[in-house]
Amino acid sequence: MQADQDPVRGHGGAPALPVLTGWAGRQMSVLFTASMVGLAVVALGMAAGVVSAARSDDGSSVVLLAFGAVFLALVIGFSVQSRRPRSGRGRRPTLVDVPQGGRGVRYGYAAVPYVLLGGLLVLAALVTGVVAVTAMFAGVVGVLLGVGFAILAVLVGWFLVTMLRLAPGELVLSPAGIQHRALVHTQFVPWRDVYQVSAERVNTPLLVVKANMSDDTRMRRYTGRFGTLESRLLPFVAVRPYWLAGDPVAVYHALAFYHSRPDLQPELGTEAALDRIAAGRAVASR
Repeated sequence: MQADQDPVRGHGGAPALPVLTGWAGRQMSVLFTASMVGLAVVALGMAAGVVSAARSDDGSSVVLLAFGAVFLALVIGFSVQSRRPRSGRGRRPTLVDVPQGGRGVRYGYAAVPYVLLGGLLVLAALVTGVVAVTAMFAGVVGVLLGVGFAILAVLVGWFLVTMLRLAPGELVLSPAGIQHRALVHTQFVPWRDVYQVSAERVNTPLLVVKANMSDDTRMRRYTGRFGTLESRLLPFVAVRPYWLAGDPVAVYHALAFYHSRPDLQPELGTEAALDRIAAGRAVASR
């Protein structure tokens, strides 16, 4: 799309960005929906069990059933959140200062996925920690199992602390390139190293900015190889759309548009970029 073209408009005059082929189709399969319904039934049964156990003054059962119900609720919430389409909705980008100097357009991460995943990791760390301590008193085999669970608890805790330390994540488009702070890694990719922006699917939709390595590329994995799919794809910039607080389709089009228009990349440090994106004039070429 050329810089001087009219914006794409949909119903009511709002920007209507082209649908991305890689993210089209059913987001929730019949099997996935059935599994979520099944987990919901189990969670409700546990919640009912909490009430029954409380009436019987069975404290241990209350704790175990409540723990299970909360854990399943978080699993359902995060699983559904990761597949819930949000095209056309979300927080608008803002201008922020960037380490390379100047300013850039920032797309922040959403809070809800952090809460859901953080809750799951806390509960997982508690369970593995309790199992590790308990197993230590069950003979030689128990000690070996306890050591294994203790290591797992440390890894989960390490991931959780790193995720919270880097939160909130963000994707920043500046005249110099793309700055990405994800769950457990950070990176910077100059525009000249980018050769493709694509909307793909790996179980759930995935936004991928494919780029070569250069002397100006910056990457840091804070948890080493114990990370996420996105960190394993480095030096590519990869973001699962459900992490973005803004409209992921708009983010894709902004990335693809400015990648294809090097002459307009300098405006990414100005209000002109925000105006162009908000008006639907930053659209990837078809």
